[in-house]
Amino acid sequence: MPLTSGEPPGASGGEARGVLDALAEAARARLEAFSREHAGSRAELFLSEGRRLTLEYEASTGAFTLNQGGSLLAAARVWQGERSGFATLPVSGPEELSRVLTAAARRMSAGPAVSPLGPPVPDASSPLSFPELSAQRARERAEHLLGTVIPPGRVVQAALFAQSAARTVLVRGDGGLAHGGSSREEAFVRCETSRGAIVDAVASPLGASWPLESLRARLAEGVEALEGPAEAVDVNLPLVLRPAVAVPLVEALLWLLRGDGGASLPALVRAVGKKPFPSVLSVQDDPLHPLGTQQLAIDDEGVPVRALRLIEEGRLLGFLHSVGTAARLGVEPNGRGLRLEGTPPAPGPVNFFVVPRGDALPERYTELVARVETFTTMPRPGMVSLVAGGWEVHAGRRVRRVAPVDLSLPMPETFRTLQGVGMDLTFFPTAGGCGAPTLVFPPLLRG
Repeated sequence: MPLTSGEPPGASGGEARGVLDALAEAARARLEAFSREHAGSRAELFLSEGRRLTLEYEASTGAFTLNQGGSLLAAARVWQGERSGFATLPVSGPEELSRVLTAAARRMSAGPAVSPLGPPVPDASSPLSFPELSAQRARERAEHLLGTVIPPGRVVQAALFAQSAARTVLVRGDGGLAHGGSSREEAFVRCETSRGAIVDAVASPLGASWPLESLRARLAEGVEALEGPAEAVDVNLPLVLRPAVAVPLVEALLWLLRGDGGASLPALVRAVGKKPFPSVLSVQDDPLHPLGTQQLAIDDEGVPVRALRLIEEGRLLGFLHSVGTAARLGVEPNGRGLRLEGTPPAPGPVNFFVVPRGDALPERYTELVARVETFTTMPRPGMVSLVAGGWEVHAGRRVRRVAPVDLSLPMPETFRTLQGVGMDLTFFPTAGGCGAPTLVFPPLLRG
């Protein structure tokens, strides 16, 4: 397949490391000067260098279009009394750091300001280097994936392959400093069926292997479920949602268990330590899960990332927290303060998943295995909407295909009806990296 070029490549790994290290050294001096000029204030600078390479597959020509580039950003947070401010700007050198701090100071306003809780945990490791982003490797991986996972007779409508890497340095006015970094390689594939498109993906840290057999099996099962004669669903049967259909519900549960989401739901906050969910439901967020698509040692606020048990056999234990959301709820931060480009830290997951159990399935049930692509699965907070197809199953045997059904499910009410959890945990880049096993529910389609 031919390869056409977009933007020219960015700086090499060594050059990028030099730029970021020079910024970090200059940041300490800029923060000291800022503190002298603004008595009683506190400040920090978050410096990030990112690289990204993408290959976009053109179905009409069979060619790949290459784009490669990068970014260098500085984000400043400042506090003074009950006022705080935030600003982020692209930078090209140390002389521009003062501009970012000044912009944050000008934007200070009253509100729920949260000052840093001391310096970051000391980082004894040396600054990280950028892994190589290779167009040749990306093309080889893309061609292998397309030749391996696409069901026979199916046409790929769209595909995107991406490699990315980032280095970060958090510098605080009190001298604290923490290095961070991450890398990722992912692929998104869209296949058309007569009843709608299926979109699926794989992701892993850069250089690790992709679970292609799992992706191939999901695409093949999705095509089989959405092609051929189909009948209306029996609304009186229990629902068994296989991972590809269950994961939007898990992603909605993630929204409820973020510190900012939880803080907006007083009833859920009051339920901490109680049992608002059935005993079959346990939820974790684990940076070291072997099937997870992400790895993280410290968050973007310098707090160590550790495995969290958020729901234990139906009992709510807590939420994902940044420093800010933890302070608002009067608890300790737990290393989930993450920054999207150009935003302040907010609670986010690393590898969020429902813990598998292996519960028995009903004798008869509707099994939904394939989700049809829609523009959104959460049209309003707390409500999951999706379209999915599958089979009616009797005694473990698929007896008839059912036409795709519309599901509109409120959270957390739907999880309160959960009756069983399977063993087939799968993580999905298309759902924020969340992991879902099979979920078993009572009849949810009546009426």
